[in-house]
Amino acid sequence: MKQIRVLVVDDSPFLRRYLPPILEADRDIKVVGTAANGLEAIEMVKRLRPDVVTLDVNMPLMDGLTALRRIMQEAPTPVLMLSSLTSEGAEVTMEALSLGAVDYITKPVDITFAVARKDLLQKVKTAFAAKVKTVAGVNVAAEKFKRLISDLSRETAAWPGKPPAGPWTSPKELVAIGASTGGPMALQLVLRNLPPAIPVGLVIVQHIAEGFSKALADRLNAISPLEVRLSQGQELVRPGLGLVAPAGKHLTVTRMNGKLYTALSDAPAASLHRPSVDVLFSSVAQTCGAKACAVIMTGMGNDGARGIKEVRDRGGATIAQDEATSVIFGMPKAAINGGGIDIVAPLEKIPGEIMQVLYRSGAKAG
Repeated sequence: MKQIRVLVVDDSPFLRRYLPPILEADRDIKVVGTAANGLEAIEMVKRLRPDVVTLDVNMPLMDGLTALRRIMQEAPTPVLMLSSLTSEGAEVTMEALSLGAVDYITKPVDITFAVARKDLLQKVKTAFAAKVKTVAGVNVAAEKFKRLISDLSRETAAWPGKPPAGPWTSPKELVAIGASTGGPMALQLVLRNLPPAIPVGLVIVQHIAEGFSKALADRLNAISPLEVRLSQGQELVRPGLGLVAPAGKHLTVTRMNGKLYTALSDAPAASLHRPSVDVLFSSVAQTCGAKACAVIMTGMGNDGARGIKEVRDRGGATIAQDEATSVIFGMPKAAINGGGIDIVAPLEKIPGEIMQVLYRSGAKAG
């Protein structure tokens, strides 16, 4: 494996001095330069062509978000954001992920903490493996992302068997979605292009750090015609509502008096991820059986592969994002190889595939 060439961008002299030796303690990583602001970062990305950029948000002359937009337009490169663990920092991080940043790491109080160092090294390697040039069949630049949304909106008019304008029923009763690295942007595209009159509720697991899940839910709510909010547990799963699992809690679905409700828990504590896509999908399979639709999207690892096969084995419909449009193809690939997938589709086609599953045997209500 070739060394991963990293550019460190931060206005803090301390971090510009201290991050390089932490990164280079891993023999697979080499820091090729440091920049103190966004303007320097853009110039150095073009000149040095690093494999990964670690990018601060608050910097003089040009802030991190502006620099990120320019980098994605002019020299697409995997970017790892350095984010502050504040409400404002979480919102900015969600914006950065929407603009094409692969992932983020929270700035620790002491960067020498073993956990922070391990997380940083792992995420740099994940970013190196990411595909920023082919996300959703386009560049991850904001302008191309917007054009894709526009193209998809026109395409929906040509869906076969377009659902009726009025209220309608579906043979399904729930859509469950799981994602990890690259997921925030992918979720935005999917939820933005589902109709507000969708006849089922949605439950969503996105691997995310403590302090960022509410910002994700708020952003999805802002850009989607659906109502999206962070799950508090014991909510009714109803049509037009999307419920996002909070960081640190497993989200499951139960049935009471014939209706679906969410539940939050810490168990199983041994799960690699919390929330876990496998835990959600398994509960959906057991509770909804053939009335479920499960979707697995971009992400590292294999979380969700076991659970989505349970959904398919019980007669539910299953969809996986394809390799070409996944930032990281790990989770969809594991699900496909595990025999749990009915439909493999590029990201921009997933909203249409969901709708076809929901209304394929549906009928107009009333």
